[in-house]
Amino acid sequence: MLLKVLDKRQETKNIFSLILEKPGGFRFYAGQYLDVEINGDTRAFTISSSPVEDFLMITTRKGISQFKKALESLKAGDMITTSHPAGTFTLDETEPAIFIAGGIGITPFRSMLKYAVDQKLSTPITLIYSNSDNNFLFKKELNQWQKLYPKLKIHYVVTDKDGRLTEDKLRSIINSIYYLAGPPKMVDDFEKMLLNLRVDPTNIRTDRFDGY
Repeated sequence: MLLKVLDKRQETKNIFSLILEKPGGFRFYAGQYLDVEINGDTRAFTISSSPVEDFLMITTRKGISQFKKALESLKAGDMITTSHPAGTFTLDETEPAIFIAGGIGITPFRSMLKYAVDQKLSTPITLIYSNSDNNFLFKKELNQWQKLYPKLKIHYVVTDKDGRLTEDKLRSIINSIYYLAGPPKMVDDFEKMLLNLRVDPTNIRTDRFDGY
């Protein structure tokens, strides 16, 4: 599938988003991803836009690989080859949800939260967003959505100041579906914590963001 680049948005010093044209009839679930192919090399990127927005967006860190350099060099009017949307890391609207995001791992949750706000869902959602400093990706939007969506609670954790999340900090949050997204080690560590807290493994869903 060929998609046209409409714009490139600098989100932070090291993170950018590509805004892509959304073809007519294009359907996906919040949290799914696209495989992007450049020069015969393919990488997976979460769709950070919501299914109800009129564009597609992928958001990623800058990198030193040839793939990342080629991706960053794209400009409005360029075409990129992608797969159709795929992935099972999607929102279950029938159960309370706890999102645990680390850094760039916020991208699937940006899609889910925007969808929840626009569709006026009744799903209680808690976002625990961990970052090394206070430069949280999408923070302005997240704060706006918290005002619009009464059942959304957001906890920002600055690890350089607050320390890392621990079992004790998570112990009070139970009986929900946990969505974990971020670097593989972070996701693995939180999955172990939740299992130690006797969270049912079927209520833990993961999305690991490998570097490239």
